[in-house]
Amino acid sequence: MNLAKYSLVTASMLLMTSACAQTAEHPTVSSSSKQFIDSFDSSVELLEKRGFDRDLKSPSLGAITSSSGKALLAAIVAETPIKVGMGDPGVEYDIILQPGHYGRKTGKVGTSGELVSERALVAYVVGAAARQLGKQNVNVLVVSADQYSTGLRAKVFLAVHADGSESKCKTGPSLAYEASSSPHAMHAIGWGLAQAMGYVYKDFMRDNFTANEANYYMFGKVKSGTMKGLLEVGELTCAKMEEQLVLNADAIAENLARALAFVVGK
Repeated sequence: MNLAKYSLVTASMLLMTSACAQTAEHPTVSSSSKQFIDSFDSSVELLEKRGFDRDLKSPSLGAITSSSGKALLAAIVAETPIKVGMGDPGVEYDIILQPGHYGRKTGKVGTSGELVSERALVAYVVGAAARQLGKQNVNVLVVSADQYSTGLRAKVFLAVHADGSESKCKTGPSLAYEASSSPHAMHAIGWGLAQAMGYVYKDFMRDNFTANEANYYMFGKVKSGTMKGLLEVGELTCAKMEEQLVLNADAIAENLARALAFVVGK
């Protein structure tokens, strides 16, 4: 079965976007770029040929009220500090990751759902992904929202956020990126998230990926040869999706680590 095109769970209700969720850190959503759409078949073929989908994690079938669900929720809410650094401009990192709003005390501190805050969720995901990447000898740097050296360089830069909407359940996962980013890299990351959440990737990517207009503030502060992206894992203000995000936080982290390691050749 081609896992990029089929899934047991459809997400059509979650593929709508909402202007009210937009901020400077949530770039204006537009139709996917021609480059991104045209690269779908070739990227999926390449990823499948290289076995990318072989070990991707699938969504949890548990419930937030189960003992495992409660334990995972507690671990996320605890906001155990993750390892961050300023970085060295003299080093080209394989990957630089930035959990949205992490370390920020005032200003834009992120959205919150009924169960978790954006900052807690993405810190958990990024921390877990970074630890897995480190075990694979990937040179990864995690930076906070505001504390980092100038002139940082990496093959891939990715910020990870969760979205919110005043009109609940009107937005969802998305990936913003600079126009020069590799389509193969973008598809690997998008496919990994889709698989972790049980989405149909082909439908998921067409309506939810933003191109060219992405204006995330870090894109101008990091030099990257392969990709600069911002991943919105989903909408925390939608109760059903928030529960999915919590239950699948480990799968999202594992698939994100696999996608990133694949992109940088590890």
